[in-house]
Amino acid sequence: MIPKTRFVISSITLAAIAVAWGSDREFRAGPASDYAHQSAESVTVGAKPYNTEELTAEAFGKKTDLLRYGVLPVLVVIENKREKAIDLRDVEVSLVAADGRHASAVNPEDIPFLAKHGRKPPAVQTPIPLPKKGNPLNAPSIVTRAFSARMLPPGDSASGFFYFEARSEPGDKLYLNGLRDARSGQEILYFEFALEP
Repeated sequence: MIPKTRFVISSITLAAIAVAWGSDREFRAGPASDYAHQSAESVTVGAKPYNTEELTAEAFGKKTDLLRYGVLPVLVVIENKREKAIDLRDVEVSLVAADGRHASAVNPEDIPFLAKHGRKPPAVQTPIPLPKKGNPLNAPSIVTRAFSARMLPPGDSASGFFYFEARSEPGDKLYLNGLRDARSGQEILYFEFALEP
């Protein structure tokens, strides 16, 4: 006989998975050409900063206020119209301000630590502190909606968010490099374009 408590926990777990899966299905990125974009060598990269409460609520829910904690999510869509696959394992993305300041993307798993004083815990600290319950930046959607594609087959596209410790400013550009031909390893031209027309 299965204990009732185990059944209740299993039901709650399944319900949580269903809710999480359902919320993931609500948000879909459009084609790269729907956003600020650039094309080179049969690859198109599009990007859109989610720099308002309405946009972040659309992507992450109303309770996950990334902008309040100085985290700017930028949606990136990469379309491969080549006849060969693209290796995305070494992709590097930076946000470049009009005055030349660069902000590198933050690992999505480090985002919950930015809610307290805007800093990650020191690397040598033991044991590693876990983000506390109720942390507004501990939403699963931050990790599940992050850009995570490692390979992009011919004729396919990949999308997801990169996160920056930055505020959206007029003149911001996206800089993306590290795309490589999957077979030869040859790097594809880098992309740099304004995020707002």
